[in-house]
Amino acid sequence: MKELKDRIVAGERAAIAKAITLVESSREEDIQQSHELISQLIKSPGHAIRVGFSGPPGVGKSTFIESFGTFLVNKNFKLGVLAIDPSSNFTGGSILGDKTRMSEISKNDNTFIRSTPSRGSLGGIAVGTREAAIILDAAGYDYIFIETVGVGQSEITAANLVDIFTLIVGPGSGDELQGIKKGITEYADLFIVNKNDGDLAAQASKTASDYKSALSFYNKESNTLDTQVVLVSSVENKGMDLVLDAYNQITETNKNSSEFQNRRKNQLSYWLEEEVRNKILLKLDKDREISKKIANEVTKIISGDTGFYTASQAIIDTFLDKNK
Repeated sequence: MKELKDRIVAGERAAIAKAITLVESSREEDIQQSHELISQLIKSPGHAIRVGFSGPPGVGKSTFIESFGTFLVNKNFKLGVLAIDPSSNFTGGSILGDKTRMSEISKNDNTFIRSTPSRGSLGGIAVGTREAAIILDAAGYDYIFIETVGVGQSEITAANLVDIFTLIVGPGSGDELQGIKKGITEYADLFIVNKNDGDLAAQASKTASDYKSALSFYNKESNTLDTQVVLVSSVENKGMDLVLDAYNQITETNKNSSEFQNRRKNQLSYWLEEEVRNKILLKLDKDREISKKIANEVTKIISGDTGFYTASQAIIDTFLDKNK
């Protein structure tokens, strides 16, 4: 693992790809090796800013990331992109189209793009996304973009992975704010209204005004910036400088107020809890005795011999007694 770690720190693309494949694997041997590798890499973090992107389908997340990413690499920044594609609940397959849509930027030596199927993972991210971000950070990338599956309450998981959370919306989406404002919008550090071009420009401008008006009612902590709204056109490459300025301002303000460090600490706490929870669930899922207990309790519930909550407590008690 030391050799692989050294190759990653040196920025070797083949080593980065190999490491990410390792953390995505479900093979027991690979899991053990990936744990060893991440434990080494996390001790020497890089300087990367992790930025999350979410938004309703069709707003142009991938197109914006390619446009803004090109803007960044042209300024000699190194960019890593982790794009999460939805998987079929029936076949487990995934199109992995994000890398195809980012065809131009993927040719640049200063970019590393990885499309990963969600494989049913909730929270808008995939298995290994958190570890892949750690790998890219250690490899010296300046920005790590995480493009989630799509907008929803579960995207809050992705918000606990990044330093800046961005919500991308399209023209005419102002009405959608009412439906989602109590969820994901409260986590957003920046709103980007895309497609500010052609016949949609006027509508995009109105949408931006609607969001600015709605966001003015949000209660923000005194040491954080008000959530900004930026108009962009991914097709015409307009507004990219404004987005970078906003990110720089958010990062600087959060670092000066210790908000940046607090977020990283809270993220570590969140993911540690998730790791413990997932290991317990995995152990529970593999326990044949518990599986039989569940089947027996279901039969007793149907026959009326026990209640639902009594049955659930009996299963929990059995599991805890076995693992004392």
